Amino acid sequence: MNQVDIKLKGVVKNGGKWMKPGDIIRKVADEIAEDLIAQGYAEEVEPLPEDDSELQALRDRGKALGVANAGRLGESKLKEAIAEKESDLQMKAAELGIEGTEDKTAEELIDAIAEAEKK
Repeated sequence: MNQVDIKLKGVVKNGGKWMKPGDIIRKVADEIAEDLIAQGYAEEVEPLPEDDSELQALRDRGKALGVANAGRLGESKLKEAIAEKESDLQMKAAELGIEGTEDKTAEELIDAIAEAEKK
């Protein structure tokens, strides 16, 4: 089954959520998209490039830091959540008396915190 991206021209309910004209729905089944286009509710748009490596890198980083729903968040929310997690790690490391926290990566902080908590 092929999938296409569509831009709505009318009000449509998608997955229980009302969508308005101008909204773009990604990866719609061909038969549904064709039906909506035939009825004048949508038009086909160019699909997003599959290789959005920056966003994927952010999602991977978010997952590594334990950000909830990292695979589904958009870029701005993901950057916000990652910054919050990194800040939390810095504060936790400071509370545990770990030195040089500013120079450590998030992964190094996670390891250092785990070590400090074992003691």
